Amino acid sequence: MSKPVIIEELPYDPELESAFAKAERNGTWFSEHAKELGVFEKYRGRYVAGAGGELFVADTPEELRCLVSDKYPDEVPHVRYILREKCDRIYANQRIS
Repeated sequence: MSKPVIIEELPYDPELESAFAKAERNGTWFSEHAKELGVFEKYRGRYVAGAGGELFVADTPEELRCLVSDKYPDEVPHVRYILREKCDRIYANQRIS
């Protein structure tokens, strides 16, 4: 038997709403500019982030966090790791009966 799901309604938090808006803005910017910046060709095996309308690239997530937070301390960056090898991915959802 599965555990029950509990849904709670929390008080409105404007800071949380602002953080989600920044994350969405940076994710949208990354999606719109990744191809023209050649992200998936140039930065294989590296971490990339979109924040404040800029692309940041680093070898480790810690280095990337420092680069972004030094320039944009209040931003919520969109971060991705670009695989070294180009490969196909299959996403599937396992249904439990």
